[in-house]
Amino acid sequence: MVYYLAVIKVSFLFLTLSSVAATALGAPERIVSINQCADELLLNLADRRQIRSVTHYVKDPATSWDAELAEGIPGNGSRVEEVLAHDPDLVLVGDFTTQATVNLLVELGMEVMVIPHAKSLADVYRETARLADKVGHPERGQAMIERMKRTIEYSPTGAPVRAVVYQPNGFTTGPNSLVDEVMSAAGLYNIAREVQQSEYGYFPLERLLWGNPELLILDPQTPTSPALANQVLEHPALRGHFQSVATVTIPPQAWACGSQHVAQAVELLRASADRLRERS
Repeated sequence: MVYYLAVIKVSFLFLTLSSVAATALGAPERIVSINQCADELLLNLADRRQIRSVTHYVKDPATSWDAELAEGIPGNGSRVEEVLAHDPDLVLVGDFTTQATVNLLVELGMEVMVIPHAKSLADVYRETARLADKVGHPERGQAMIERMKRTIEYSPTGAPVRAVVYQPNGFTTGPNSLVDEVMSAAGLYNIAREVQQSEYGYFPLERLLWGNPELLILDPQTPTSPALANQVLEHPALRGHFQSVATVTIPPQAWACGSQHVAQAVELLRASADRLRERS
């Protein structure tokens, strides 16, 4: 009996390793990404030798938390001629990439893979697994997903904290969005839901005052020159009414893309929610 169990285990191990090897064998070797969100996933899932070029945006520490991973990799401005210069066997694009660019790449015989904008945590997990499998490293995708879930799926205690994302020009993020799901995972209630706000739209100052949030989530980026778009955040009514309301800044890098960084956004927001509960 012991002998047969050993044979079965060895056979299973051989089949598993063969499957992984077969996946890696057919994996692309010259990948170009022309979308920053695709960049972030690619840099964390593929071997460096597989990556020929990523966008300039992901290489900039001011706009990316993966800039260090992108050091030494040629950057691009998402132009077709830049893609062609690397003779890629796979091109990663986003669903907001110019359709004319995508069509031309396809016409030129390129294999194009679209990484859609994530609107939910399920989207983040699915696209992570899909790209990891495509580049021949499904185990890396699974490990990344498991790390995210360990942070994100922790159930916070206490009543949800009323919160809202407030951005220049009075815009906010509502339901049916990745930001809304991240807020929920952190133990927050997005007051934008109360006015059936769309995924992204205008949230009047009067609505903000009426909603009476306990936590304001702001963008930490400050403009280099004065702009009317940012003056709403300095409105006297806002400053006066919310003088004692807690604020937290969440960098766009944390949740603008459906990458592993959303777990960090959850941690930042959850810490703010816990502090508020302790004070009450």
